[in-house]
Amino acid sequence: MSKTVIHIWGPLGIQSYGLFVVIGILVATWLFLKNPKTKSVISKETFNKVLIATIVSGIVGGRLLYIFEDPQNLQSLIDIFKVWHGGLSSLGAIAAILLIVPLYLKKLKVPIIPFLDLIAIYAPLIYAIARIGCFFAGCCYGTQVNLPWAVTYTDITSSAPLGITLHPAQLYSSIASFCIFLLLYFVLSKKLQKPGQLLFAYLMLASLERFSIDLVRGDRTFFSSHGLLSKLSTSGWISLLIFFISLITLAVIPFKKTKSNG
Repeated sequence: MSKTVIHIWGPLGIQSYGLFVVIGILVATWLFLKNPKTKSVISKETFNKVLIATIVSGIVGGRLLYIFEDPQNLQSLIDIFKVWHGGLSSLGAIAAILLIVPLYLKKLKVPIIPFLDLIAIYAPLIYAIARIGCFFAGCCYGTQVNLPWAVTYTDITSSAPLGITLHPAQLYSSIASFCIFLLLYFVLSKKLQKPGQLLFAYLMLASLERFSIDLVRGDRTFFSSHGLLSKLSTSGWISLLIFFISLITLAVIPFKKTKSNG
């Protein structure tokens, strides 16, 4: 396993993390545009603009939270921009997208909640595919464990500790996120018809996945080493907050009334 899939020249190359992020975006975009509901919400031309804004927001937000959680990973200021080496927080990306993209949608006069409901279906698919890139790069690695499916990193460029058996936390996350996608795509998208329900269902499930996988992550950071804040990692607390906000929101969104056939 290596960070670099194809070495081009000097420091240039195709990195596994960036490659799988691009694959995830391409697959999710293709499925999104095939959705029959998409045309009633946004045109293809407008979607291309929103896609760029979403990608930029996600990268910036994900990188900022990653740096905030573990600034020791940066050896120099230029390292801030080396996102192709890995080092993006999924929670930071989600938060930035939810803050920035709605403002851009409003500017473009795109219905915000219906659009975010559709995007929520495919977001976990992007995440599931991107996590495979994390696995090859060694970032987001798991804690030490002695299990038959444990992995050992030996490449000196890997972000994971070398020579010890670790939980393949990235693959756990990938599998869980793919299951969330299947649940949203085949079940919840048909049952949850009220605006906002799919969005908050995704946020609830994604935060639950992050909280659960975080328990076997070996790169966790903490707000404090003392008191209540030391019980869970920074991402763990953020996940809990998103989970309960989403759960409460889902509870107060009224269910769509069934129309009579008469």
